[in-house]
Amino acid sequence: MMTKEGHSGLSNKKVDETSSGEFFGALSYLTVNQKTAYFVIHVYSNAFDHSPYLQRSNIGEVSGFRPPSQRRNILERLGFIYSDSCNVLRDGRCYYRVLEEVDREKYLEDPSVHEQRVTIAHERFRKFMSNLKQIYDKMVEVDRMLLEAGFELPWQDLKLESVFYKAGEKVYQKGEVYDFYKDIREITEQAKSEVFLVDSYPDEEVLNLYLEKIPAGVKIRVLIKEPKRNFLTVAQKFKLKPGVNFEVRTSRDCHDRLFFIDNACYVIGQSLKDAARKPTYLIKVESYDLFRKVFEGLWSDAQTLV
Repeated sequence: MMTKEGHSGLSNKKVDETSSGEFFGALSYLTVNQKTAYFVIHVYSNAFDHSPYLQRSNIGEVSGFRPPSQRRNILERLGFIYSDSCNVLRDGRCYYRVLEEVDREKYLEDPSVHEQRVTIAHERFRKFMSNLKQIYDKMVEVDRMLLEAGFELPWQDLKLESVFYKAGEKVYQKGEVYDFYKDIREITEQAKSEVFLVDSYPDEEVLNLYLEKIPAGVKIRVLIKEPKRNFLTVAQKFKLKPGVNFEVRTSRDCHDRLFFIDNACYVIGQSLKDAARKPTYLIKVESYDLFRKVFEGLWSDAQTLV
C-alpha cells in the first residue's frame, strides 16, 4: 500500500500544537487536492541519551551520535515517517503519520459531520501527545530489560484505530430508512476485530444489508430472542462463507437493540428490520465497559442456534 505523504499538497495548515516532556508536536490539516485532505500528526524531539536503548527521535544520528546498536527510535517504531523538510514544525524536521483521510467533496457537504471529524482529530492528537512522554519512559525501561535479556522488541505494523464519526447522537425521521442503513453500514465496515449485534427480532435483511460487507476475519456475533422470516436459513448459509467467524445465540432475556464495534457501543431505537420506518435514533454509549459486561453475561447464558 502506498505511503501517504504528510506535507505535499495545496496547503498544510497547523491547527493544533502541544508538547510532552522532550517531545513537541503539531496537528496539521493538509489539503492534498480538491477532493482529498489529511489530518497529520507531526512529532520531533531534540533530546538524546548516550545509551544503546530506545531513543526519542533520530537527533543522535543527525548530530553524529548514533547509538552503536543502530536501533530504531520510538517514533519510527510507532510507524511515524521521518522528514527533513517539514513545513509544520519550527525546526523543519519531524516524524509524521497521517491520522485520517478526508473526502472533501463528500463530507464538506455536511458541515456537522466535518465538525465531528475536526473534534475527533484534535482529541486524538491531544490524547497521544499528553501520554507520549509516559509511553516513552515506560517503553525505554521495557526495551532495556528485554535487550539485556537478549530480546529485541518487534514493533511492526502498528495500526491506528479507525475513526468513528457521524455516530455520536443522531435522530432519524420517519422514512429515513436509507440514511439509517448507510450510517450503520459505514460503522460496521470499519470493524477491525469484532461486531457483536444484539437484536431481538432480526430477519434475513440484517445479514444481507448490515453484516455481509464486514471485512473478512472480523468476528461476528448476533444475540437474538426470536428470528423472523428467513433469518436462520440465511444465517446458516452465511456461516459457511470462507473466512467467516460467525455465531448466533438466542436468549429469552434479549430485549434491547444495540451493537458493539471493537471498543465502541451503539444503541438503536428499533430493530434493524424496522429501523426508520418510524422515527428512531442512533446513540454512541459512553459507559462501554458497563454495557459490555451486562451483554457478555447474557451471551454466555444464551443457547447457540447457528
